[in-house]
Amino acid sequence: MRTVLKKITLLLQLIVFSGFINAQYLENPLKDKKWASVLGGLNSSENVSWQMIGNWSSRGEFFVTQLRLGYSQELIEPVNDPFTFRKNRMAELSYLLGDGWGGKRWYATGTIGFGLNVRMYADSGDYQLRYVTTLSPAIPAQIDFGLLLNKKWGAGISLVGNLNFRQSYFGALMGVSYRMK
Repeated sequence: MRTVLKKITLLLQLIVFSGFINAQYLENPLKDKKWASVLGGLNSSENVSWQMIGNWSSRGEFFVTQLRLGYSQELIEPVNDPFTFRKNRMAELSYLLGDGWGGKRWYATGTIGFGLNVRMYADSGDYQLRYVTTLSPAIPAQIDFGLLLNKKWGAGISLVGNLNFRQSYFGALMGVSYRMK
């Protein structure tokens, strides 16, 4: 199984990053690196919502793994929204896998995975206003582009998405990252 994963990873790197690979195999510059990121921005959930995400990421032998904790809250309510007494909110916990590449002063990663969302929203069940909390499985995705400002700190842009049964969204965030190793 390990050799199959290694061959698939190498094949993906050859296809995606063929400009970086010469006649010999190049070691991935992100290998054995660990970093944490804090991001903020907007997403398309609930018309327009603000969002904060915290990531813990590491690149091992074959993959980038990310643990993502996020929170978003309705920022701009729809014009026809009768429920103004509370803001709709969503919290998420996700585990993502992918790969990336980097240089001396930059990095780019792409990941996809699975997660769990807790969504709190107003609903009109049985002709009465109520505030509901639901759980939903999710398929999150994230693409990160970053520049290293020095050996430890960086700044970047992330494109995020979350496909789920209750309120799917996509968004763009900006933030800082801290490289631990």
